[in-house]
Amino acid sequence: MSDPIVYNARYYDGINLKQLSPRLTAFKTYRMKDGTIIGLFQGERGANPKIDFVLKALFPGAYRKSSPPKHTFWVVDLLLKIREHRTDVREIVQYYIDFYQKCSPFLSVQERNFYELQTVDYIASRDAHIEQDNTPSIDYVATIVELFCKNEKLTPGAYMYRNMLISLRDYIDGKCHYTDVLQAAQPGYK
Repeated sequence: MSDPIVYNARYYDGINLKQLSPRLTAFKTYRMKDGTIIGLFQGERGANPKIDFVLKALFPGAYRKSSPPKHTFWVVDLLLKIREHRTDVREIVQYYIDFYQKCSPFLSVQERNFYELQTVDYIASRDAHIEQDNTPSIDYVATIVELFCKNEKLTPGAYMYRNMLISLRDYIDGKCHYTDVLQAAQPGYK
């Protein structure tokens, strides 16, 4: 029997994921197989601030704090997996480039609040073999990527996330240097 998962009680009370400043409760949470909790909080940016959302992740641990997932975390995770699983990682990246092209933004607060992930079960079951110890779970990466694709679509002309996926694919294909991928993952990169 494994030990129960422990979380920082300031951020998670067993039901609700919380943000301390300003005090908010996530309107939607997703739990990853490794125990990581991803919460969606009301955002205020983009073309439709009422539908915007901010992601926060809380990893298991009594002293861990919830924080927005950094793009470099999931990008580096996939970069680490390329050496052993180049074809698999390229398929994942292409899958999300295609998803990005097809997905549409949320049209209402209700649609956003009750959204069920569309890609995660597929990716997590198909690519479970690329999991590595001490790295984010594949369902974490898939959840983050799917939700960021949906959120970027809220703002016409937004392109950072799409370009990050394309840079990662280009690196896998030998068309750019890995530092170009990391540069693309930095806030404000154009």
